[in-house]
Amino acid sequence: MTEINPYLKIFFGLLFLLLGLGYIYRPGIIERVNRLIRETFLNDSYVALHRKNWGFLLLLIGSVLVYMGFSRLRGW
Repeated sequence: MTEINPYLKIFFGLLFLLLGLGYIYRPGIIERVNRLIRETFLNDSYVALHRKNWGFLLLLIGSVLVYMGFSRLRGW
């Protein structure tokens, strides 16, 4: 089984961190992005009701991925 590149983990970790912070602190930006991809899988009422839950989940995933990437680079 192959390992995931640590730079890829850091990239996706930072992406999830930014998305999580966006959900928590700037829901207006997330709502604009939501309008662009609403037809695929997002629903306005669901995002409005669960934005903090999604935000904290994305922050958690992002933090873990960033930690995993840096620990792999440092050899911890």
